[in-house]
Amino acid sequence: MKDQAWKNFERRVAKVTGGERIPIIGRQQLDIRHPYLGIECKHRKSIPKWLFTDAWNQAVQGSQGEDLIPTVVVGERGTTQTFAIIKLEALVELLAMALDEDHVVDRNALIL
Repeated sequence: MKDQAWKNFERRVAKVTGGERIPIIGRQQLDIRHPYLGIECKHRKSIPKWLFTDAWNQAVQGSQGEDLIPTVVVGERGTTQTFAIIKLEALVELLAMALDEDHVVDRNALIL
């Protein structure tokens, strides 16, 4: 039953994003079929503390009371690539707003 955790994680991501989990049989590349996002899921026992505890907590604390969406931006020395880390729910809300869909924004989902 070890594989259930990552399968359940993929199902949760599909539900939150409005996508469809692609079963391992028939999967070409991505884990979730979505009209706008190329979603590949990684579920681990632990994730880097410096990034998802230290940096994330600093972004959350700095955003409180300012009506800001906590965001951590990371890059690797020697490259020009940068990556933004925000809550999945915030990404979904921002995408819905950008697409002008009739969507109710839950500010608490974006911020906390």
